[in-house]
Amino acid sequence: MMVRIAVVGTGWQGQGHLSTMQKISGIEVVGVCELNEETLLKATTKFGVKGFTDYVKMLEESKPDGVIICTPPEVREFLVREAAERGIHCFIEKPPAKDLEMAKKVDEILDQSGVINSVGFMYRYSPAVAYIKELIKDKRVAWVRSAMLDGLALRPNWPRWFFNKEISGGPVFDQAIHIFDLSRYLLGEVERVTGYQGNLVVQKGGDFTVEDSFTLLMKYQNGILQNHTHTWSYPDVFTQIELISDQLHLTLDLVKGSVTGKVEGEAVSFEAEEHGLYQLELEAFAKAIEEKNPEFVLATYKDSIQSLSVALEALEVLEADKKVNS
Repeated sequence: MMVRIAVVGTGWQGQGHLSTMQKISGIEVVGVCELNEETLLKATTKFGVKGFTDYVKMLEESKPDGVIICTPPEVREFLVREAAERGIHCFIEKPPAKDLEMAKKVDEILDQSGVINSVGFMYRYSPAVAYIKELIKDKRVAWVRSAMLDGLALRPNWPRWFFNKEISGGPVFDQAIHIFDLSRYLLGEVERVTGYQGNLVVQKGGDFTVEDSFTLLMKYQNGILQNHTHTWSYPDVFTQIELISDQLHLTLDLVKGSVTGKVEGEAVSFEAEEHGLYQLELEAFAKAIEEKNPEFVLATYKDSIQSLSVALEALEVLEADKKVNS
């Protein structure tokens, strides 16, 4: 069976998914929707698929089994409702919504329709994540150090909307939400968040309204403490989560797809031969549709709302920036 998939939004993420689906034998792309006609033309020419500027028309004419929604997070409710009412399964890019009010409305639509749903938290599909999740299953984790370092703010040709906090939400909302989601997947629910932000490398001004760096301290309901460091001003790419206790010391490298360290004094080492995470998450979505089994999806919309809550709380505490009394 070929799973018929349509895509709405043909920007960077949408085109990435279109490229990925060309490698998946069980998926047929049956339509793409984009309001910008020039961008749409580029996508239809590149990928050889029928294009639409009307979303409902695309759903009615192309009759997909599933739709991949790659629009800004404030544009979700209408798109999900139109698909869900037609029994079309929904893959929704992260962040799942702009705020919790919208997220709850979307979640209600998905619940009532019963369609399979997935959110683009691709790290959950990493073989290295599966490996470390099994390693720590019966072990104690007490402290966590995580870091996501990137150089987006140093790239002159990077799309400027990334640096408009009202649109992108900055590094917390656009990137760190992946760390929040994966940490929840491995460790449990977050209870409290505090932190600080700064612009020591790239100053705010003009169309650059985001912090270039921040640090957070998170406390989980089970008592685990986590320190997360994040920047868009690092001239390379580095993403790691380090799990520590009296029983273990493990490093999960999400760039390499590897796990190294020790568990109860014994050395462990793992590196995935293949960790194309976007392909793995889309294959899981297609398989869930084909077999009518949502268990293949590791990041459901309902669960993703908790990751959204952590990100929104982080944005709030970073903006507070209280000073110590002199």
